[in-house]
Amino acid sequence: MVRLLFDLSSSDRLTLLFEISNDENLRLTKLAEKIRASIQEASRHLGRLTEAKLIEKKSDGSYTLTSYGRLVLLLLSSFSFLSETRDYFLSHDIRSFIPHQFIERIGELSVHEYSANVSDVLRHTELVISSATEYVWLMADQALVTAPSIAQGIANHDAVYVRIMLPKSSHIPERYRHMKTLLGNKLELKLLPDENVKVAIAMNEEIAGIALPDLKGKIDFDSGFTSSNIDFHKWCDDLFTFYWDRSKKPFLMSS
Repeated sequence: MVRLLFDLSSSDRLTLLFEISNDENLRLTKLAEKIRASIQEASRHLGRLTEAKLIEKKSDGSYTLTSYGRLVLLLLSSFSFLSETRDYFLSHDIRSFIPHQFIERIGELSVHEYSANVSDVLRHTELVISSATEYVWLMADQALVTAPSIAQGIANHDAVYVRIMLPKSSHIPERYRHMKTLLGNKLELKLLPDENVKVAIAMNEEIAGIALPDLKGKIDFDSGFTSSNIDFHKWCDDLFTFYWDRSKKPFLMSS
């Protein structure tokens, strides 16, 4: 592992790996241009990556990733995401509060926009509702529909299916009853044990956003990540579904 990390500890070699993964018809001259290096320097980097079994040279002189190299590059996305968001994760703890299988996939959140305040998080939730054409999924440790703009947006949106998850200890607002009357079977509410509700998710069929827990396990609505990227969306979709399958309907919504 030390040898692998040493082989990767060069911005030029990492750039070459990503360039080769995007276009496997590139030869030495073009790759040297990509890193603004001489032919000799680029050749040394390519030789290092070849020796590490991350790439191999094809008969036509172009380069391709090995199957091992593809796997390494896939896992590098997690390190890339964590290094780019280091300051955020110094004050947030997902290891203690999110299932490990999702932490292992954290690199899927790499393509994102960072929301730096609670108003951005609220605007994202409103956008999720207003732009939905198929469904709206909401999960939080508090009743988001107590925000009038969100409650009204859901109540007026009878064209989509709505799923909402809350902790068991939450007070269920009267607005839920009103929305249930309006939306009928298109609105589902489920409750989870309080200790499981450590993230907030707001997503529809196109966009997703997530707010993560601070070091004490409390959801931090002052910051979060949003994206329409397919991998980011899939991560949020799978996490929401993971909890949804383990939640139960409250009595008032069971009929």
